[in-house]
Amino acid sequence: MQMLKEHTLLVNVTLPAGEATLERVREILHLAKDEVDESYGIVPLDTDRREYTVLVTETAASRLRASGRISIYSNPKIVPFDM
Repeated sequence: MQMLKEHTLLVNVTLPAGEATLERVREILHLAKDEVDESYGIVPLDTDRREYTVLVTETAASRLRASGRISIYSNPKIVPFDM
């Protein structure tokens, strides 16, 4: 598994029952393998509603944003405060 080198954004997606896999996310969102962070994986948000989140490249998120049907959120770098 590789982490993405490009800046990433979080994308929420609703998946069909029993199909919560990165492969299915790529199919539904028409993403290439190198546009989804496999090391982050697919994170369940609400399994009853079949809602999940994945990390995608900023380029892919821009393309998805244009569709208007995907929720996209920032993924800020988290670092400790200097003490």
